[in-house]
Amino acid sequence: QKKKNKQTRMKVIVLVVLAVLAVVVSGINLSVPHKQQLGEVLDKTGAFLKLHQKATSKNGLGDLTVTCALCGIVVNEIEGFLAENISEAEIIKFIDRDVCSLLSVFSSECNNLISLVPQIIQLIESKNTPSSVCINLNLCTAPFYHQPDPSLVPTYVIDLDLPAAQRFVNVCSVPAYQAAGQFLTGVLKELLTPEVYNDIGDLGWLINSQYFPTERGQEIHGCAQAMGVPSGWLAFLNLGYEVSDACTSIVAQTPSGQILHARNMDFWAGMGFTDTLKNITYTAVFKKGGKTIHQATTFAGYVGILSGMRNNAFSVTINTRFYPKGPVQLFYEIVAAIMEENAQLVSFLTREVMETETNYTSAVARLSNTPLIADVYYTVAGVSAGQGAVISRNRNNATNVWSLDAAKGRWFEVQTNYDHWQQPPWFDNRVTPAVNGMNALGRQKVSLVGMLGVLSIKPVLNIQSTFSTLMSPLDNSFKSYTRWCPYPCVE
Repeated sequence: QKKKNKQTRMKVIVLVVLAVLAVVVSGINLSVPHKQQLGEVLDKTGAFLKLHQKATSKNGLGDLTVTCALCGIVVNEIEGFLAENISEAEIIKFIDRDVCSLLSVFSSECNNLISLVPQIIQLIESKNTPSSVCINLNLCTAPFYHQPDPSLVPTYVIDLDLPAAQRFVNVCSVPAYQAAGQFLTGVLKELLTPEVYNDIGDLGWLINSQYFPTERGQEIHGCAQAMGVPSGWLAFLNLGYEVSDACTSIVAQTPSGQILHARNMDFWAGMGFTDTLKNITYTAVFKKGGKTIHQATTFAGYVGILSGMRNNAFSVTINTRFYPKGPVQLFYEIVAAIMEENAQLVSFLTREVMETETNYTSAVARLSNTPLIADVYYTVAGVSAGQGAVISRNRNNATNVWSLDAAKGRWFEVQTNYDHWQQPPWFDNRVTPAVNGMNALGRQKVSLVGMLGVLSIKPVLNIQSTFSTLMSPLDNSFKSYTRWCPYPCVE
């Protein structure tokens, strides 16, 4: 257990280093003193991590966990470049220049990964997932699960009549969620010097207080107080979705015209998030004046919405639109975009639409045209026949709106993380199994229970799957389940 805890600690540290690096390098509109301060923070953090790594290398814990986290990053980068037919030599050059150079603290681990690029490419071409590639190379240990699958998630009420800082207190004060939050931040405080720990937290506080919408910032601050963690660190966690995930959303129409909506929320296992997120997943019922306005399945400490439904109106799920230059470059641009006037986090926009729009048409319009900090896919379902669509977004507006058309045979649509008008990459093709599953289910028998079965087909269900959500705004059906798929989670 001690070994597992130390591995988890180092994975968290790697993520924080990436976040700070992204802010420093991106050239956002921070003042010169802020930039100098952040540079000093990074230098101190790097020096400390190098000392910590040296201290733990005798028992292998530091090398093992750092390598595992870096492997997840590198394999995801390589997958993207293979999809673009980038040569092996160019991939190695990119990993060296744009990944390893930014993580000089871990140069030996990164250089080892560069030497393994030919093997990584071979494993990817053999249709191994990023997690299994790293495990097959003995860079990560295999996860083992004993939890029942699927398992209903708990439900809590969020009272929108309360001041923003008090809305999530009932959730964030749940002992299990407090323990999770305090463990993560406590580990960071233990590993980092007080100055470095406080300075990085101050950076998160700056983003939360000056760049997040006022109410969202207050909600994060109030939750942090209830959870017993610094609000700056919790603000960083609210950027987690924009960093990386891989999800599947399905919208379908029954013969009677009812629109059904289902999704798997997957999260990047290479960053060590997936298991933790499963344990802090819950359904939030947002009420105003005692009446339920909307529902969402989310994570304790997270105030945006990734999977939600406004009762008797519409439902929305979010899927990352994978960035061709890779997740590291994407993160730089996301952090920079936070500073742009009027641009929103994709999950904050969903939350705003849930609270202000009252019908499918207006929701689709808002989701299609509001400036965002990152590209994304919104899948939307309504209450009437034909009200189902996938909105492929760039940062300014909709690139494409793909609507159901049962009369022409398109009674369902499947969206993962690639443009629907293009073939998904061979190494991450969840679309074909999902489409085959929906066709096997058939329109005459389609139901939310049947769609859960489709979401349970591997690799639609995979080692990164965190939860599944089933929704229908016509009758306000809404259920979510945590998912546990034993490794290697393949057919």
